[in-house]
Amino acid sequence: MRESTFRRTRTSKVNSEGGAFYLLISMVVLFISSCAVISHGPGERNADAAKGRIHSMSREVIPKLVGSWKLISFHSQDSSGQTAYPFGKDARGRLIYEPDGRMAVQLMNPNRPGFTSDDPLVTSEAEVRAAFGGYTAYYGTYSVNPDEQTIMHHIEAALLPNWVGADQRRHFEFDGKYLTLKGPLLLGGVQGVVSLVWERLP
Repeated sequence: MRESTFRRTRTSKVNSEGGAFYLLISMVVLFISSCAVISHGPGERNADAAKGRIHSMSREVIPKLVGSWKLISFHSQDSSGQTAYPFGKDARGRLIYEPDGRMAVQLMNPNRPGFTSDDPLVTSEAEVRAAFGGYTAYYGTYSVNPDEQTIMHHIEAALLPNWVGADQRRHFEFDGKYLTLKGPLLLGGVQGVVSLVWERLP
């Protein structure tokens, strides 16, 4: 009789402890679940709103960028105000922005001297240097920050090896059918700012 009573008491205690344990687990799960649906704080909401605003503004800017552009002028200016024309005053170029976020650009000095041979592997070092120094090109993707009025070119391939995998930041301005891009550039050991004016092609 005592043994039977002891067993019932022990079983009741175990059931009671087990029930309490499962109740505790249930409360923890409920607490975690409730945390998952708690709304973000003001800081996160503001950050999300800012991202949404930039994305919305980007949708307004990108249609203005998309298309093919012809180079009108290309010059640089150093900190003393000296102006230089790296590819000459009649530099030529093409810039393409695609709607899917891809871009490509080519710039050339049209007065580069020709090679003495049609075989590029037998040219002289001076000829290669002149050709390289009068031409640049790269392609990749781009992103826009309308608040700062900047375009970031994310370079995937380039004539200049150091630019591969790097980003080139440009400030942009629209003026009717013209687009002006400005950004820092190291030329001849002098840090300056380059300015490129592009005209939209039909």
